[in-house]
Amino acid sequence: MTAVQVKRERQAGSGPNARKAIVPVDRRLSVPLSFPTTEMADLAIAFLETLKIPEGKKAGEPLKLDEFQKRFVRGALAEGVMVACLSIGRGNAKTALSAGLALGALKGVWDNQPKREILFAARNRDQAKTAFQFLVGFIEGLPEDEQEQFLIRRGSKLEVEYSGNGGGLARCIAADGKSILGGAPTLALMDERAAWEREKGDNLENAIL
Repeated sequence: MTAVQVKRERQAGSGPNARKAIVPVDRRLSVPLSFPTTEMADLAIAFLETLKIPEGKKAGEPLKLDEFQKRFVRGALAEGVMVACLSIGRGNAKTALSAGLALGALKGVWDNQPKREILFAARNRDQAKTAFQFLVGFIEGLPEDEQEQFLIRRGSKLEVEYSGNGGGLARCIAADGKSILGGAPTLALMDERAAWEREKGDNLENAIL
């Protein structure tokens, strides 16, 4: 991947009319490789690693985050950060990580405000269903007494309602459908954002933001 070059102004002299030099800067140098550990990130990472992998060769084993995933969680939950983006090749568990974060937010693991609302947006219903199945799979790996606190809806709406810790609702929507937002999401996850249909995808993203 080629580094993105940006331009930054640097004062070449002193005084209000001093000439300014434009110096190209490698953006990689201005992007932190790690973030200060926060309580929210610690709680999120600890919770994610209690989940059981729902499918595949390692089904039933505890989820183990790679270091890049931990860095993303720490950055996304850092103080003052409202939008975070993880861009990486297919097959690196982006959807699974998103589903785990959705479940933690639904349970109020690091944010226990009442009536939490988690929005999981994907490019189409099939992709939304994949994300939903990961979410449900993680729930089915929880102890039975915890599972009883979830109500799973698999009809025309893909939703999970949680009755514990002040309550919450997670729902999946498709960017290529007639998505009606409403409510006030406490967390929004946009899966495979680059693959969304341009006009509808932009409209949905703007509405979410």
